[in-house]
Amino acid sequence: MRLIIHHWDADGVCSAAITAKVFEDAEVEWQSCTPPIGRFELDDRVLKLVGRAAKIYFLDLNMVDAVKGMNKPIVFIDHHNQERIQKRNVIHVNPVLDGSSTPSASWVVSSYFSCWNHLSAIGAVGDLGMKLFSTEFGPLAEKLLIKHGISKSDALKIVNLIDSSYIMMDRKGVEESVAFLAFASPSELLEREEWIKNLERIENEIDKAFSNLEGKDIAWIEFSSHLNIISKVARRAVWEKKFNAAIVINKDFNGLAQLYIRLKEPSSRLLKLISELRAKGFNAGGKEEVVGV
Repeated sequence: MRLIIHHWDADGVCSAAITAKVFEDAEVEWQSCTPPIGRFELDDRVLKLVGRAAKIYFLDLNMVDAVKGMNKPIVFIDHHNQERIQKRNVIHVNPVLDGSSTPSASWVVSSYFSCWNHLSAIGAVGDLGMKLFSTEFGPLAEKLLIKHGISKSDALKIVNLIDSSYIMMDRKGVEESVAFLAFASPSELLEREEWIKNLERIENEIDKAFSNLEGKDIAWIEFSSHLNIISKVARRAVWEKKFNAAIVINKDFNGLAQLYIRLKEPSSRLLKLISELRAKGFNAGGKEEVVGV
C-alpha cells in the first residue's frame, strides 16, 4: 500500500488527489491521510498507517523531522523553505532547495509525476490566489483551467470550497475530499453540497473577525473562534482588502492561541522569524510571505 500523507489545505488536498489519480491509473493500492488539523505532527492513527505502508509520500508538509526516524521508502514533495533531507531511503523533491521558484506543492507533484490537470492549477490558486496569474506560472495555470472549463474566478471559489473542510476542523472531510477531487468532473467541484453548507458558516465567522479590524497599512485583527479561519482572515486582508500586511490573532482556538502573519510582498525576514520561533520551541512554519504559529 502507498500511503499519502498530505497537508489539509487546498494545495495539499489537490496534491494528494493528483497522486491518488496516478496510483489509481497504475492500479496501485493507496490510502491518504492528514495530520491532526492545525498540528504539524503525526498522531497514533497516522503512525499505524505508516506501519502498514510499503512506501510513503509526504506532500505539502514541512515536516522534515518527521521522516528522519523512518526507514521505509519515502518520497517527500514540498515547496517550503527547509533543510535538505540526507537519507538514502528518502527522495526529497523541492525546487526551492535548488534555487528555483514554484507556486505550490501541486505544481511540484504534477511535475514529478508528469500529470498536469486542473488540480495542478487549483492547488496553486490555493497558495497564491489570483496573484498566480500575474506570475511566470500564470499562462500554464490558465491554460489548464480553460482546458477543463474552469474560469479563474471559479478556481478561487473551488479553493474556498475545498478549504472549508479543514476550516470546520473536519479531518474526515478533508481526507474524503482527496478521492472526490481525484475522480469528480470539474463541474462537480462547485456543486458539492457539504462544502457549500460549510462556506455559509465560515463566511459568517470571518465577517465577525473583521468587525475587530484595526490599522491602515497593516491590518491588526484579534478574535476568538473554534473554526480554523485564521489564514483565511489574513489572506482576505492582504489579497482582497489590499493591506500591505496582516497580523491576525485567534485568542481562543479550542483552548489554544494562534498567530498568523501575511505580507503582500515576500521578505527573508519572515524566514528568520520562523527559525527564531522554532528555536524557542514554538510550532511555527511558513514561507517568505507567511508565518503561522
